[in-house]
Amino acid sequence: MKDKGIASEVGAAIAALRKQQRLTQAQVAESINVEKETVSRIETGVISPSLARLRQIADVLGCTPADLFRPGSPDALDQAHKIVELLQGLNENERAMVVRVVGEVAGALRQRPCKEA
Repeated sequence: MKDKGIASEVGAAIAALRKQQRLTQAQVAESINVEKETVSRIETGVISPSLARLRQIADVLGCTPADLFRPGSPDALDQAHKIVELLQGLNENERAMVVRVVGEVAGALRQRPCKEA
């Protein structure tokens, strides 16, 4: 994959997470001590942020830098975080059972025939 493609994908993930949290580019920029235009250029893939800058952005957005590289919508990431929250307070066996059930349901859904829209 071209570097420009990766920069655009990461930028789009940053923009989506920022909007999901109802933050402006100016607010993110202030939090990481850069100009608003820099955040705009990162989000549009014009420039690629350094790893240190990705860490700062992820901290502001309440995610990990790795989350910014994962394919999928921010909604999917939000749903994954909700599952993690549901596991909190359960013992090891209970967590394993929940993960197994979720895995079985996801597997069954993946195997069903696709319907044309």
